[in-house]
Amino acid sequence: MAMRSFSVQGRQFKALIILSDYNDYESMEVVEVIDGKRGELLLEFRFDDSSARLSYIRPEIDIPLLRASLDVFREEFLEPRKASGLPCPPW
Repeated sequence: MAMRSFSVQGRQFKALIILSDYNDYESMEVVEVIDGKRGELLLEFRFDDSSARLSYIRPEIDIPLLRASLDVFREEFLEPRKASGLPCPPW
């Protein structure tokens, strides 16, 4: 498990990256950090060998946060898998 911090429009967020040996998928959860504490779940991405999907999106998510989260997802999941030759979704 790893955590990556990032900011969007002056707000702080954390992406919790969950690499699993026992689930059939890996995931990344995005939460806002408020006063140094983890807030509610805002987004969840799930990834396996055949698909990558946004499995949860809280209503009223701003497009800049969605774009920044997609960048983190790409950098943390897709690019390392491609570079190492591991299977990736067929898209």
